[in-house]
Amino acid sequence: MLMMKNIILILVAGAFFSCSSAKYIHDPESRDRQKDLSESRSSSVIADGLMAMFSVASAVFFETGVDWFPAETRFKKMMIKNPTKDTLYVNMLTDVFWDTNNYCDFMDIRIPPEKSCRILCPVDAEYNVYYSNTIQEDDDEMITINTSEKNKLTLNPVPVLLGNP
Repeated sequence: MLMMKNIILILVAGAFFSCSSAKYIHDPESRDRQKDLSESRSSSVIADGLMAMFSVASAVFFETGVDWFPAETRFKKMMIKNPTKDTLYVNMLTDVFWDTNNYCDFMDIRIPPEKSCRILCPVDAEYNVYYSNTIQEDDDEMITINTSEKNKLTLNPVPVLLGNP
């Protein structure tokens, strides 16, 4: 009985922590893309799990070795942190296509002060990340990241001095 409660607790915690922060994405096309990536990843994980169980069961039944190997990971979660006291406005641009006509870009991500946002991205994609604590586009800072090299990204914009002395 206690073991069943622990399993349920682990499953609920896993579901809670696996959710992406699509609520911070204000561009409808980017939000839909994030949901599509999440659904695609979930179905891939489920299919891999079923294939692993089938392979193990058949190995036991036929007294052979396990001939199944996991599929190559196509997506990964990127944690974007905002350590500042201001909302950060973030755009992530890449040259990786999501479908035949659209890049896997994420536009208009608004991360509240001292919060984090999890974005599901393709593995081994180069992203130009533009960010600022203002909505204007002319003061954005830019960094380039490769999603295979980073799991967490802390964005700390340089303060902008207003006016000339």
